[in-house]
Amino acid sequence: MKLPRLLFSVTALLAVALVAGGIVGVISVNTSNATASESDPAPEQSTPATPSPVVTPSPVATPSPDTSVRTPAAAQPSTITITPSPTPKPKKPKPATRERKAKNIPEMPLDKNTGRRIVYDKSLMTLWVMNKKNEVVHRFPIVGRWDRPVMGEYKVFSKSERSGNPNSKVTFDHMTRFAYGNDGKTAIGFHSIPKYYDGEMMHSVDQLGLPIATGGCVRMAAEDAEKLYEWSKIGDLVVVLPSP
Repeated sequence: MKLPRLLFSVTALLAVALVAGGIVGVISVNTSNATASESDPAPEQSTPATPSPVVTPSPVATPSPDTSVRTPAAAQPSTITITPSPTPKPKKPKPATRERKAKNIPEMPLDKNTGRRIVYDKSLMTLWVMNKKNEVVHRFPIVGRWDRPVMGEYKVFSKSERSGNPNSKVTFDHMTRFAYGNDGKTAIGFHSIPKYYDGEMMHSVDQLGLPIATGGCVRMAAEDAEKLYEWSKIGDLVVVLPSP
C-alpha cells in the first residue's frame, strides 16, 4: 500500500514540473519576441530616407552703374614750410658825368614830396612826371647843367608851343617855363632839343642823360617835351634836386 502512494506522489510532482516548465518556455518565447520587435522594427514601419534638396543657382545680379556724384575729399594742406627769399636791396644810383650817363636810376624820384609834381634830378639827369596819387606818369632822360637852376621848389608860370633864342640862333618847341637865370630875366624851362636855323640839332637824342647843356634850359626829346607840355598846368610844382 505504501508503494502506490509513493508512485502517485512522484507522478504528481513530475506533472507539476512539466506544467511549470511549459509556462516558463512560453514566457521565454514571448519575451524573446517582444525584444526582437522593439530592436528590429518591421520594414513597413521604418522611416524613409529624406532626399537631398535640389539647389537651383541664383542668377548673378548685374550691378547697376553708380550715377551718384562723389565729392572729392578736401585736399589736406601741405605742411611744407617755404622760406621766402630775401628781397634784394636796390642798388645805389650813380650820378651822371659829362662822359657817362647815370646808373641804377630808380623808378620813383628821390624827393620827399608827394602828389602832382615834376621832379628834375640834376645828379641823374632824369625828369619824373608824377600824378596826384604819387604815381609815375612819365620818366624822361634830359640834358641840363649842374649849376642852374639851383635846387629848390618852383612853379610852372608860362608855356609856349613854339619858341627860340635869337642870340644862339636856335628854335625849340613845347617850352614849359618854371624858373629864371642868374640875371633874373631869362626864363628857364623844359623844351625839345634846340635846332639851328639850318635845321641841324644842337646835339643828338643819344646824348640825353648827360649834363652837357650850355644854357640854363632843360632839353628833352621832341615827343617827351610835347607830352610834358600837354600834361602840365600853370602853377604845377617843379622840384629841382641837387647836383652830385
